[in-house]
Amino acid sequence: MLMRLLYSVLFKADEIFNLQGIIMKYLFFDIECANCFHGHGKICSFGYVITDTEFNILEKKDILMNPHSRFYLFGHRHQPGITLAYDESEFNSSPDFNHYYKEIRTLLTRSDLIPFGFAVMSDAGFIKSECERFNKPIFDYTFFDVQRMYTDIKGLENTPGLIKCAHEYGVNDNQDVHKSDDDSYFTMRVLEGLTKETGLSVQEIIESYPLCRCWSKGGLLESEYIRHKEEAKAQKLSKMEKLTNTKRANWLHASEQSYKDFSNYYKRVYVDRRSDSPICGKKVCISSLYEEYHFNEMMNIVSLLAKNGAKYTRKSNNCDIFVEHTIVDKNGKEYICYRKERLFEEGENILLPEFIPLEELLDILDVTEDDIAELDKSKLAPLKIKRAEKKHFSHS
Repeated sequence: MLMRLLYSVLFKADEIFNLQGIIMKYLFFDIECANCFHGHGKICSFGYVITDTEFNILEKKDILMNPHSRFYLFGHRHQPGITLAYDESEFNSSPDFNHYYKEIRTLLTRSDLIPFGFAVMSDAGFIKSECERFNKPIFDYTFFDVQRMYTDIKGLENTPGLIKCAHEYGVNDNQDVHKSDDDSYFTMRVLEGLTKETGLSVQEIIESYPLCRCWSKGGLLESEYIRHKEEAKAQKLSKMEKLTNTKRANWLHASEQSYKDFSNYYKRVYVDRRSDSPICGKKVCISSLYEEYHFNEMMNIVSLLAKNGAKYTRKSNNCDIFVEHTIVDKNGKEYICYRKERLFEEGENILLPEFIPLEELLDILDVTEDDIAELDKSKLAPLKIKRAEKKHFSHS
């Protein structure tokens, strides 16, 4: 308990590494999974290396586990697939996570071991999801991310891969096959290399680059880096509230219900082609700089467009009218609308739409910004009747 309390405050070398006469050691760990379906890793190996503070290896072990799930090791998006160091039959004939739970928990919570990993929040997430799958308590522990140390020490924007970092510090091995205890060893070599390169001890690196600190507490995973990102995002959001003159509750975030509601509405709204409006039959696209921060207004605009016989689209390269909107910060820097930028990336032969300011569109729709600021869903243009519903009505 005392160990965890000390971890929760600023890392103090003398206190942590010689707590009540305890000689501290380093634990480097890595995990491989059979698959990560639904975002939950099914662990098939937990490898680790234990060293003293001079990086002399005291123990190296790879614990194989039956994942009770099929192996799916192919890449996704732009990530390559991986090859594991053992046959599937060897994993499947091993005991499972339930059998090794106590050993893993003991390793990660031992008072004389300080855990490290590379991109370690993923590994901690696998442990958490396996605890949930096997109905085991999610335990509290503090650990440190060597990838974050490397990234911050080097002042990099993008985080590099493990083997690339390890090669920098004399490791000649590759990752043609993934073996958890070997990857733990590579992580150890990176940390050792960082201490030699900077002239700092491990303790001093942690004190100087605190975003590497991560923890599992009360069933939740957090890190100083995640907190830092959230704080930066909150500051940015506050800034955007001022620049856009709208509250966050009125914004269209991809993860929010408002985004889903808007997407569903503009795709399904009934467009009245009988209108004698000058924009009847037109496709209208509005700058992303306006749409993203104006849920109520966008719902009303799409409704009014539909009543005027016009269809809303998010595809700027497939519209007749593009509605411009600008956001400029206090330094005079103008934000870029990716939809407008995309138009001019298509080449010289594309037929450009008519560009009009938002104010002109509102004039055509015969409304003011105040008129569309509030949302009354009962007054919106109706949705198209689905085919199944049409069939039902025709037989009734």
